[in-house]
Amino acid sequence: MEPVLCKGDVVIVRKQSSASTGDIAIVLINGDEATVKKIRREQGGVMLIGYNTAIYEPQFYSNEKIKSLPVQILGKVIELRRKF
Repeated sequence: MEPVLCKGDVVIVRKQSSASTGDIAIVLINGDEATVKKIRREQGGVMLIGYNTAIYEPQFYSNEKIKSLPVQILGKVIELRRKF
């Protein structure tokens, strides 16, 4: 079962600069846009996959784009907390 992120959820994040395929990470894009995405490493880059695919399509960033924008991993999500 996949984790589902909802409005009001709190994620606990371990600060680290890398993430593996399948990890959920906080990713900083272009220096000012942070997002929570699932990571899929691919040859030549990384795919960022959101949980609401009806609104957010997966985004691929090439190794060149990762450096030029930049795209930076801030940390790995290690826990999700939700109030009832």
